[in-house]
Amino acid sequence: MEILRIPPYPIVATWTLPTANYSYKVSVEDLVDHSVEESTLVSNAQGVVTYSIPLAKLEYDRKFFIKFYDTARVRVIYEENLDIIRPYVNPSTLGTTASEIAEYKMLELVSRSIIDSQVVDGFYNEKHIVQASGLGSDYFPIWENLNKVLKVYENNELVYDVADATVGDYDYKVTLDNSAIQRVEVDRYNRAEAKPITLPVSPGNLAFYGYAGVAFPNGYDYALVLDIGYKAVPADIEYATKLLIDDLKCGKLDYYKRYVTSYNTDQFKIQFDKMMFDGTGNMIVDKILEKYKKSITKIGLI
Repeated sequence: MEILRIPPYPIVATWTLPTANYSYKVSVEDLVDHSVEESTLVSNAQGVVTYSIPLAKLEYDRKFFIKFYDTARVRVIYEENLDIIRPYVNPSTLGTTASEIAEYKMLELVSRSIIDSQVVDGFYNEKHIVQASGLGSDYFPIWENLNKVLKVYENNELVYDVADATVGDYDYKVTLDNSAIQRVEVDRYNRAEAKPITLPVSPGNLAFYGYAGVAFPNGYDYALVLDIGYKAVPADIEYATKLLIDDLKCGKLDYYKRYVTSYNTDQFKIQFDKMMFDGTGNMIVDKILEKYKKSITKIGLI
């Protein structure tokens, strides 16, 4: 099931299950951090179960796995994915009647899927977890469209929580160019942009002096909970989605009518451009998406 993350909140999801007036044990697993929330929901006289989605689950585009158990929590009665996703265009703004809005909801889903096939990361706002080792510098590079640092775990210990100022001794913020995470220092601080050169030393009777160490030591294990993606859908992507919806609704997405580079009569010799199989079927949409595509989708070594 896909629930569109559109205000006003809260949002209510419903399921029709076999037994009326029955208490179901419900398990909702977050597919990002694999945390599980359990509760009890009671079906009405028609077997309909109503689940009011908590506001905390509506802050980001998120995917869950929901299971309904019997009262004794022995048998699984029903299970499915529960995706809470912000659409690229609100179907309610395209239709007036309930049937029209339902039709545009399906067309928006197909159009969004077409766009996501071209721009791999899509245009969502998600809570994402990055787990890696410190690089021995004061910066932690992030290969994401980074908005905010939510939590920082250092060697399996929570050292920062944006919602709890009492956790840890430091704040962690996004750099001004949104390329890395840095630890906030109160006084003047000359950050180490790269791992300092390690030279052999001969310590005397005095303790090590003169260097405070780096924010992300080499070999330290970090788990970072991040706010990534687009806080709002870009205006040109909303327009591109509307173009694809119009093409789908009017039957214009016939690939054989597009990308024709030559046409000969007398036995009908037709030649198509190779982009016929690469794009969305709409050349204007292809041009809009061009600037969002990444030649490298994941950092690594070749």
